[in-house]
Amino acid sequence: MMRVANNLSEQMERGLDAEGLALLREAGKLAQDMNVELYLVGGPVRDLLIGRSRLDLDLAVVGDGPAFAQTWADMLDASVTTHESFLTARIELGEDRLIDVATARRESYQYPGALPTVQPASSIEEDLTRRDFTINALAVALNPDRWGKLYDICGGQEDLEAGLVRVLHDASFWDDPTRLIRAVGFEVRLGFTLEEHTQKLLEAAVDESALDLISGQRRAEVLLPLIGEECGPGVLARMGGLGLLATMHLGSSLSERLRRELDEVPVVLEALGVSRAGRSAALARLALVAHDADTAAATLIDYLQLPGEQGASLAQAVAVLASPPPQLTAVSVSPADIYFALEGCGVVAIAVLWVSGQEIARQRIMQYWQRLRHTKPDITGKDLLTAKARPGPAFSQALREALRVKLNVPGASSKEQLQAALEYLESVQQ
Repeated sequence: MMRVANNLSEQMERGLDAEGLALLREAGKLAQDMNVELYLVGGPVRDLLIGRSRLDLDLAVVGDGPAFAQTWADMLDASVTTHESFLTARIELGEDRLIDVATARRESYQYPGALPTVQPASSIEEDLTRRDFTINALAVALNPDRWGKLYDICGGQEDLEAGLVRVLHDASFWDDPTRLIRAVGFEVRLGFTLEEHTQKLLEAAVDESALDLISGQRRAEVLLPLIGEECGPGVLARMGGLGLLATMHLGSSLSERLRRELDEVPVVLEALGVSRAGRSAALARLALVAHDADTAAATLIDYLQLPGEQGASLAQAVAVLASPPPQLTAVSVSPADIYFALEGCGVVAIAVLWVSGQEIARQRIMQYWQRLRHTKPDITGKDLLTAKARPGPAFSQALREALRVKLNVPGASSKEQLQAALEYLESVQQ
């Protein structure tokens, strides 16, 4: 059972890594020197209270957040990116440590779904009341004279104890409809439950298509990182139950077969050697759900405003699911048949073919990915010219015939590959 706390000094000592704790102490001393108030806020505080560890840190300054971030980044010899319109900055310490620094602020929305208009807040309490959920409306003082003092004015600790996700006010999902997705994310990731009134508000916002009020880019920025996580299949299933998938043109529920396929995606990507597979896992899972719901890739790409490479990866994955290469399950195929069937498939398409395929298809997919796809012919167009072949557009196909020989005939010499290419040219140039 979580003990209600007024000071998190002990939890910070136990729950933060040594570098993170040292950084916060240094930041608190700098804030004292600059005569501003500094707080650890939101998710990191929540995670300290429930015993979860994390590297990323979110800080709020009652004062000029970007100016504080710049001064601290200079001390750390770190890079900093500022967003003056939102009064925020991000400090990057290597690849694994991000520190977000924001001016404590109040927000207003000109209309439902609008980006917020922000103004500096006069206190940390004022900042906490504009946040999304009670479990994130938490702050810990970092200035040395108040180190560890916990600010919880919205009942966040009680909801953490009860395992509830609760919005701060009834218009929350309309102010920022991305909270519809984030609410499900917190519920599934933490093993919590939507508070009863919050769920009613969510369902009403879904029924009235609140997500349509924001851009596809904002929808994607929240959805993709979430469904790329380990909890992604659970998030998608819960979204189905709450009507969110239907809003996104992705059906209403997930079958047991589809759930198994979604669970397998990260394992397959790891086997394929994909590092930082979160985005690839998200696109693969989207493709599997879209195929199961008979949703056109173009519809989903447009709804999420996916940029070029991401949209192309999703479209390719949905296409191969709709029409898998027959060579993957044919009784007898050559290595070249497998190569040319999968040539050009990106990692997302390969992953969905694997998780949705029979065992023989999986074996052939791995054969292609681990060995065949790297194969190149030992001859070039220059070799064809040296052999007195007449130049023309057929050269590229002739080289593919050379590759076919190399793939199918173990130890095929460059001479044998050249002969195959020349025979092809002779057949088409007569």
